[in-house]
Amino acid sequence: MAQCDRSNNTDKQTDGISTGLTRREALQRGSVLGIAGGAALTGLTQTAGAQQAAKTKMPTAVLGRTGVKVSRLAMGGAWDVDSEVVGAGLEQGINYIDTAQVYNGGNSETAFGTILKQMGATGHSEARKKLWLVTKSPDVHNMETRLDRSLVKLQQDYVDCYYMHGIRDPKLPASSEIKAMAERMKKSGKTRFFGFSCHDDPLVECLNAAADSGFIDVIMFRYDYHYYKSDALNRAIDRCVKAKIGLVAMKTQVGAMTLPEKINPFLKRGVNQHQAAIKAVAIDARMTSICSEMVTADQMRQNASAIAGKLTVAEADAIQEHAQLVSHLWCRGCDHICRKASGAGSTVAVADSLRFLMYHDHYGKTEHARTLYAGLPEADRDPEAIANGDWAAAEQVCPHNVPLTKLMLRVKERLA
Repeated sequence: MAQCDRSNNTDKQTDGISTGLTRREALQRGSVLGIAGGAALTGLTQTAGAQQAAKTKMPTAVLGRTGVKVSRLAMGGAWDVDSEVVGAGLEQGINYIDTAQVYNGGNSETAFGTILKQMGATGHSEARKKLWLVTKSPDVHNMETRLDRSLVKLQQDYVDCYYMHGIRDPKLPASSEIKAMAERMKKSGKTRFFGFSCHDDPLVECLNAAADSGFIDVIMFRYDYHYYKSDALNRAIDRCVKAKIGLVAMKTQVGAMTLPEKINPFLKRGVNQHQAAIKAVAIDARMTSICSEMVTADQMRQNASAIAGKLTVAEADAIQEHAQLVSHLWCRGCDHICRKASGAGSTVAVADSLRFLMYHDHYGKTEHARTLYAGLPEADRDPEAIANGDWAAAEQVCPHNVPLTKLMLRVKERLA
């Protein structure tokens, strides 16, 4: 599901984003990082992958100014959390648990709370101190009240970090009001640190604002192989690293578009697409951890093994070729451009709609995608606005050549 572009000496530039690293650059990044652990998985079955994972040691890294060592693989909680899977993650050395007030219809925090209580990881116990627990709220102006509710559901006295969830306003990381609220929550002992998550544009502006603000401790943001050569994003990431903000990558599996077997570059080379995607992000040493949704114990074990392995030549080649084939099929979130051009469709939440369509078509999460889509404000998903939008004109201005006419029709047919 991660996506990276094939590149050569004539990389195409689009809004400062080239179509990916060369294989040499990718392998050099992996060498510089020197990730500890076992051999890379190439074409292993799920059972063999699980066996390999049992032999590897989970790498850790210090999460920015927090000074805390966290596992380089984090457990994402936007699913029907299962105690067996969580247990498998802990066995693999994962100490980072990520959830949110809105995940799985509000049930994710409750499920994690039950599991953590059963394992004695509550209060200030030694088991609890070994974990890095994060939750989030999109209700950024009422976070103190929301945090109290989250702590009840999690059955915890505190979380390690509390995020503003899915922000799209660069004023928030610079807000004196938000800063004062964050300081109050820290002083109360209900959260040790404060940060935010960000899915789409204006990501660069949000990162730069955080680097200047002085009170953002951790940022989780959408990052995959496609973004390696975005000059503006890389400068913003470097500024955050210099400011000692801990960085966590999410949506690293964004390129999970399934291709026919005859042209699938992963099958052709006998490598595991999802593990290659994780490795392709893990080689960037600026990313302290990678947050991944893993819904089976075997996925957990295989990803744990992948994060400890090195990116192979075959994996680097496959991931670049795959990205070249599917790069135009997914939205980067800059929907302010296409919405304006679409005329009647300007009210439609294009970026969110296409992200949910990806969950539906390529992640196999059909009902979850429909539920998320139904949760959008009515104006953002108005079928009439979708039907009357000039998506051909929107396609013409899309910097990434996304086939909006085709995809917005699929949104209307499959999600609406």
